[in-house]
Amino acid sequence: MHGPEHANRRTVLRTTTATLFGGSLVTGTGGATCETGPGESRDRRNEVGIVAEHDHEAGEHRFELDTHEVASGWTTFAFDNRTDHVHFAYLPKLPRQALADAEREGMDPLGFYVETVTRPFQFLWDSKVPGKEPDPDDDTDVYDSLFPPWFEDVAFYGGPGLTSGHGRSTTTVDLDPGAYIVECYVKDDTGDFHSYLGMIDLISVTSEGSDAPMPDPTLDLSLSTDGIDAPAEVRPGRYDVGIEFENQRRYDTLVGHDLHLIRLEDGTDLDEVNGWMNWAATDQFVSNGDEPTTFLGGVSDIRTADLPRTGYLHVTLKPGDYAWVAEVPDPASKGLLAEFSVPRERGLGGQ
Repeated sequence: MHGPEHANRRTVLRTTTATLFGGSLVTGTGGATCETGPGESRDRRNEVGIVAEHDHEAGEHRFELDTHEVASGWTTFAFDNRTDHVHFAYLPKLPRQALADAEREGMDPLGFYVETVTRPFQFLWDSKVPGKEPDPDDDTDVYDSLFPPWFEDVAFYGGPGLTSGHGRSTTTVDLDPGAYIVECYVKDDTGDFHSYLGMIDLISVTSEGSDAPMPDPTLDLSLSTDGIDAPAEVRPGRYDVGIEFENQRRYDTLVGHDLHLIRLEDGTDLDEVNGWMNWAATDQFVSNGDEPTTFLGGVSDIRTADLPRTGYLHVTLKPGDYAWVAEVPDPASKGLLAEFSVPRERGLGGQ
């Protein structure tokens, strides 16, 4: 028996005009201030504003975008989280076959993605979580398999990283022409993915290139299957952080590595942070007001055929202790959790 909240949730999914969860499934708060872009005037930026909202009574999480079409090239995402929950917005690019199949079914690409990926994914998750009852209607019949045959062909282009409630973050990535899902798959305390609850949208990227310049990094990091290569100490100040994705892999949770900035407050337990980054654990990657740290943004999963690629986080770092962390199982054991400090003195090492 499903109550009113379930009915509202289904309405959100059917009227939202998709989500790719993770890599594949076929077989500024607390000390850092996030900037509005890489220092260029607005008319030279290809910019998308994303507001994260939560309707508690309706049980809906959603994104409000200030545009659904941008030119290809360097694109800055200004992410404004107006909720009490942690959110992010990563960008899977729909393959041509998905668009062709959506047209064949007479559906818009976003609605088609919700029907063939988001809902089946929640169905599979609910069937594996003790105490959850999967909704048979979420097991759709567009394809003979639970997930679409084109699912393996989805590429990932980054997007705003994890951002705590009432925080802001700004991320710049390079987008090729095509149709992109915008989604958050953090879970609520009942085990429903935010994308299933309506936090999903679509952006069309046109073939007309923008004149937005590539950001000029003032802090360089690299990210690979060998771990994070980043300085252990950074001066206070404003940074355009260039995060180079040297290579990628699909981890056991079906996602690739990404990079998120966290502030280490008194009492922050890095073991708890390390555990929380595993979405496939039923009690982790859940936003219920008891998250283990403050998230300040980052660059979501970039997995394309032409790596290396670089994404940028624009942030002002104030004195304190921080860490970079990836959303993969046990990131510490993979070199994907790296602490660093921002000293009060202007120089490094007391200079």
